[in-house]
Amino acid sequence: MNYDAKTFHCPNCSADLKFSADLQRFTCEYCKDEFTEEELLHYRNRMGEVADSDPNTPMPQQMFTDEQQKEQARFQEETALYSCPSCGAEIISDANTAAAFCYYCHNPVILKGRVDGMYRPSRVIPFGFGKDAAVDRFHQWVGTKKFIPKKLRSEAQLEKMTGLYVPFWIASAKTTTHFTATGYQTKSWVSGNRRYTETSKYQVTRDIEVCYKGIPADGSQKIDDDVMEAIEPFDYSKSKEFNMAYLSGFYADKYDVDKNAVYPRIQQRMYANNAEEVMKTVNYSSVRFPKSTSRVDTLDWEYMLLPVWFMTFKYRGKIWEYAINAQTGKITGNLPVSIPKLLTACLSIMAVVTLVIGIGGYLLV
Repeated sequence: MNYDAKTFHCPNCSADLKFSADLQRFTCEYCKDEFTEEELLHYRNRMGEVADSDPNTPMPQQMFTDEQQKEQARFQEETALYSCPSCGAEIISDANTAAAFCYYCHNPVILKGRVDGMYRPSRVIPFGFGKDAAVDRFHQWVGTKKFIPKKLRSEAQLEKMTGLYVPFWIASAKTTTHFTATGYQTKSWVSGNRRYTETSKYQVTRDIEVCYKGIPADGSQKIDDDVMEAIEPFDYSKSKEFNMAYLSGFYADKYDVDKNAVYPRIQQRMYANNAEEVMKTVNYSSVRFPKSTSRVDTLDWEYMLLPVWFMTFKYRGKIWEYAINAQTGKITGNLPVSIPKLLTACLSIMAVVTLVIGIGGYLLV
């Protein structure tokens, strides 16, 4: 059952609660008390509040029940859409969050309006740790890199680390693959003074069925797909039914790539994995003319928000992206090289080599 999507209120003072990633609890800034989601739901049940219906994956408005339409309307009422005039990114936040800058290019963003209820996800994985822990992980990651620009480690740059709920389409499917190839088995032996080689030829046929559960594909054009794939996996067993309270203090990207558009990426991942699984069963000396055909027999979708600590760094006219899985701590991103630092290091090495050669020559004389 899913309760009022607007927010959770403190049972003690009725102030709005915010979700703390570090404590994994809902906290009150006024009376400083802390609550788990179960405690808040128990309180609501005890107070006789009425539960709403379970939300579903986005579907045409006419297919929603009355309760689901109310849930979509609440989401639309309690979310604001911020638009970046520079790069076009659109950021979702709760109505109480003041968006100060674009998570992608760091330019100021402006309030555009409300978010349509169709963008309401069915589930969300809450942030597993806060910004200080994310910055510490980034420091550890770049700690031994000597030739990165100094500004990348600066406090001003790391202040731009943003807690972002990234929109993901999650696919579960059953697939079938038919595989054919020609296999060659070679064996050699020595008899007397002669070596003999025998090659046997086989027609290889395989039919396999592979089921997939929870293949993710991000629904944002602004974030690099390879970056998002690099911080997988996420543990979906830790996901929660969506509630606006989880967005407090964070941003959420609005999907601009629908599930039909991400389907080819997911299909490619499944088919490539199927081919690898088939090849594990083909044990010959060599294989020629492999050919596989795959199909998707069943396909189910779920729309979720997954937590990412995200930061971009602009250096020498290029945007560098860094992402931290806010559930597991896995981090990814390419690091730029500071040309002045590299040149200084090269000149220092050349100076040392020249000095050693000079001393060596002097000693020889």
